[in-house]
Amino acid sequence: MPEKQRAPFLYALANYRFTKEEPKGSPPWLPTFIALKQRIDMGDEASERGRKMAQARWGKKQAQAPAKQDAEADAQRDAQAYAQADAQAYAQASNNSDAEDEVEIEVEIPPYIPPMLSSLQDAPFWLQCLGALNEFLGTTYTTMPEKCRHMLERCAGGYTVEQVRSMIAYKRDEWQGTKFSKRLTPNTLFSPDHFEQYMHEAKGEEKEAEAYAAYDQF
Repeated sequence: MPEKQRAPFLYALANYRFTKEEPKGSPPWLPTFIALKQRIDMGDEASERGRKMAQARWGKKQAQAPAKQDAEADAQRDAQAYAQADAQAYAQASNNSDAEDEVEIEVEIPPYIPPMLSSLQDAPFWLQCLGALNEFLGTTYTTMPEKCRHMLERCAGGYTVEQVRSMIAYKRDEWQGTKFSKRLTPNTLFSPDHFEQYMHEAKGEEKEAEAYAAYDQF
């Protein structure tokens, strides 16, 4: 991640941890934020379950203790409950098959998981298109140039993700075995200079294939 993006990314991550407020707009590090916020939510849920279990376990004894002893015991038990809940949350996250190795956040950003279409139904259109490209071509792109994101956002109402996937498949078949196969990247496929042209080419190819199939039936 470029150095100038680290500070706003870390601030957004910390802000979500305490306020559950997600970043606005479509910053280039949004896919990383989406992947990591799920880990934060999992830890918070485990911590809350541990706190409720501790309160229920000590509830009967609290009702029997004198008022003064109750106050002192409550403080001690709450401290123990929160410590236990945090430990449980950490253990669950560490045992998860998708868990990353623990790192110092000031030193290293956790490994990035490239966006895949199946987990991006509510994501911005440009991010769903990037997920479709990764899923179809087996690539691991994490972001794209700002001009490409703006191009996809403008076209969000005119095309579907499936149509974009069809365009990617068309260009892959067309460029297979040629020097142009290296251009199967977000920079080229989603560029303002090429995107709509490629979409129309793919649509025309699809219509031609349908017409040929209909003719072949007779």
